[in-house]
Amino acid sequence: MNLQRFVNIGYVLVGLLSWVISSSLFGWLMDLISRDFDRPLIGTDFARSDLLGLLCGLAAGIALKMNRSVNTWALEVANELKKVTWPSWDETRVSTVVVIITSIIVALILGSFDALWAFLSSAIYSLG
Repeated sequence: MNLQRFVNIGYVLVGLLSWVISSSLFGWLMDLISRDFDRPLIGTDFARSDLLGLLCGLAAGIALKMNRSVNTWALEVANELKKVTWPSWDETRVSTVVVIITSIIVALILGSFDALWAFLSSAIYSLG
């Protein structure tokens, strides 16, 4: 399995995330400057802030890809993830049921403590 392919997909995802975040930031900054500053370029959904965000996303993805230490680190992480033994579907289902049952039991215990404390508090306040 080619790990570089998964690392490259990660770079694309980081670039897309950077695009979304930076275009929102640029849109907010342009709205602070002037309402008319962030004009649509292509249709009504792609404005100047979206173009700047897209350029920032491309720059972030390319900068990460070109950085040798980041690329080496990402390949090492992908290689370690390849060694992980992931749980089977049956193990995941059993673990999920255990978590749900434990959560219900803990909620019942905490709810009974809360009810007891409310009863004791109201009894103490009614005395005075």
